[in-house]
Amino acid sequence: VRTCKVGRKTVSSTKLPPPATRVSQPTMSISSLAIADSLYVDEDYRAAISKYTAALSSASSDDRIPDDSADKFRAHSHRAAANLKLEQWSNALADAEAALELISLDGTIAITALRTGEEELCNLRAGIAAYHLDQPDLAAGFFDQAGRLASERGRDCGVYTAWLKKSNAASKLVEIEEEEKRDGEKKPAPTAASSTTTAAATASATGSRSPPPRQNRKPEMPKYQYYQSDSVLTIQIPEANVQPENLKVEFGLDTLSVILTKQGVDFTVIHGTLFDAIDVGRSKVVYKDEKVLIKLRKVDKHEWHNLFGTGAEKKPAAAPNVNANATFEEKMGGDERGDAAAAPGTAAAAAAPAPLPEVAKTKSTKATPYASHKDWDSIERDLKREEEEEKPEGEAALNKLFQDIYGKADDETRRAMVKSFQTSGGTVLSTNWNEVGNTDYEKERHAPKGQEWKNWEGERLPQKDN
Repeated sequence: VRTCKVGRKTVSSTKLPPPATRVSQPTMSISSLAIADSLYVDEDYRAAISKYTAALSSASSDDRIPDDSADKFRAHSHRAAANLKLEQWSNALADAEAALELISLDGTIAITALRTGEEELCNLRAGIAAYHLDQPDLAAGFFDQAGRLASERGRDCGVYTAWLKKSNAASKLVEIEEEEKRDGEKKPAPTAASSTTTAAATASATGSRSPPPRQNRKPEMPKYQYYQSDSVLTIQIPEANVQPENLKVEFGLDTLSVILTKQGVDFTVIHGTLFDAIDVGRSKVVYKDEKVLIKLRKVDKHEWHNLFGTGAEKKPAAAPNVNANATFEEKMGGDERGDAAAAPGTAAAAAAPAPLPEVAKTKSTKATPYASHKDWDSIERDLKREEEEEKPEGEAALNKLFQDIYGKADDETRRAMVKSFQTSGGTVLSTNWNEVGNTDYEKERHAPKGQEWKNWEGERLPQKDN
């Protein structure tokens, strides 16, 4: 402390120490987190979990840094989502709770550091994991928190409400089971004679049987979705670890039947008539860890408006006197034995050629994308013919001549044309590879008559025709 006298006043000053510099802490590897998110989008969930773990191992241990804590929150929450995809419920619940703890520690993460909806999704993931671990009360708390956050921020909370109802229903079932168990323990065990008498009396009095014992929760109906190209339609069933013996797929010309067995229960996922015909021999089923793909190879290459429809186009009925198994020549000329049998005893009728069968020309009424009354194939053929018949003039004719020579030439001729034209600066075009292969056109410069080579400074360069 220093004291000095200024006029009649005494002024004291205190020398403060220099401000402490903050030591920067190592932050999470943002690249690892981005790579992990990319792997998750590509549905490689196991690799994504490894990358999330690597990102968390490189994170700062100081939770007071908001940005780093937000990245740690995302790594835990996204890893929980990947664990849910692999049905690793315990790991998913642990990751989601670890992420939510970063928020609950007296506001460790600033609200502005999180993106909109991140906290809601984390609560949803924790609730789903708890629900599958048969902890409905814990799951209901997470779903209720997610719905409350969505309502406060004006977002749709229908998904959270649906999960909350399922959790409450499961919780009530657990309470009923526990109550029945307690009641069963309180009642004394009846003797064989008394139990028989009581059961008979109850059946005669009520006229109904006792309710069957309660079973575990039934598996849910599998879902599916599809996408397509002009030649293949792919049906995706998002069921993990499906074995071939648990899936029955029957391909027909224009029908498909898919039956999946889950926990001993057969579910008919797909059964019906397809929009159009498929190639049964080239259609197949692909099994993956997290889903099943059913690839339908289309007979006609066009877009299907729906998965189901009227099926393949029905062929017109054959004429009555034409053998369906006959060859083309037999159909067009008639079967002599058939004609003779049709008119026995008549030599002239047997010798006369059979009339050609008249088959009504039917136009396809099947709806196709961008259908019109124009024959586009015929129009395309006419355009190609006009292009071939068109005779170019001037420089266009010369270019077409060179294109024809190059298109019909062998490899050596093409190599000679390319090298001579490029290395000579466009002044030489030769088809003789024996000459071009031994000539350095960059040193032996050629120039058309009346022209000469010069550099950028305007100096004249030596050329062969000098």
